[in-house]
Amino acid sequence: MSFTLRNASQVEPGPGSHPAASRFDKCVGDELGIQTFGLYQVELPAAAETVCHDHTDDGAEDAYAVLHGSGVVVVDDREVPVGPGDFIAVTPDSTRYVPAGTYHHSGCERASSCQGEP
Repeated sequence: MSFTLRNASQVEPGPGSHPAASRFDKCVGDELGIQTFGLYQVELPAAAETVCHDHTDDGAEDAYAVLHGSGVVVVDDREVPVGPGDFIAVTPDSTRYVPAGTYHHSGCERASSCQGEP
């Protein structure tokens, strides 16, 4: 049995290979050597947001888990409120982005996973 362990606090943020990569992404999957899907921890400061995108070209599904803070996931122009412990999955054809809350204490930290067609 083999494994790799990394703590996200030791991963520097910066754009990875995801088509909608942002400066807030921590490419945890790369650090772990994961090749089948992407795994990111995104730490959004107050009033920041991720890039609006869809996955019609690659068929990837996104799943988001909110670790702490609050905000919304905007799916096809619909704001879906999220908070700690919430998970949301988004189909490839839907547009999505994540804006954090507007106040300093309302930043949103989430982990996301992205997997395309096998």
